[in-house]
Amino acid sequence: MIYFRIFVFLLILIAQPLRGSENSGLFTVDMSKLLRSSDFGKRIILANNRARQELQKENEDLELKLLSEEKELSEQRKLLSLDEFRPKALEFNEKVSIIRTEQNNKEENLNNKVRKEETEFYKRIYPLLYELLLEKGGLVLVDQRNAIMWDSSVDITDDAIKLINQVLGSVKISN
Repeated sequence: MIYFRIFVFLLILIAQPLRGSENSGLFTVDMSKLLRSSDFGKRIILANNRARQELQKENEDLELKLLSEEKELSEQRKLLSLDEFRPKALEFNEKVSIIRTEQNNKEENLNNKVRKEETEFYKRIYPLLYELLLEKGGLVLVDQRNAIMWDSSVDITDDAIKLINQVLGSVKISN
């Protein structure tokens, strides 16, 4: 029932003619563009992309090393008896399994770090968005991903980016 009431409230707001942003209590913002286009968001994305590239390079280096070891082991297979070869093959398989687990954990940790930093970014900008909404005389701010249609006069994304750059432009990201 509460969702129905919210839907009706938003429908009433949207149904009113929007004759420009100064007459509207409803504004929209592209939240993902705020992250992609603000200086602070760009630094977060750049740092996370670098971390992903480093992990990818580490994975590629490990893969090359393991392929070399596997090739050596294959060559040894030709020279060793089954009893001599089996422990070496099991040891290699265990090593590969451990490395895969470690690298998967690193990937998961990196993904968690990225999500945490993006969440922190949004937490830091919410007060700025609220300030901008009040400055514009707005009552409701909707992420454009949750809106079906809107008039461009109610989009405050670019104004929000300017404000974020002004307030958080020189803030260093935490590692």
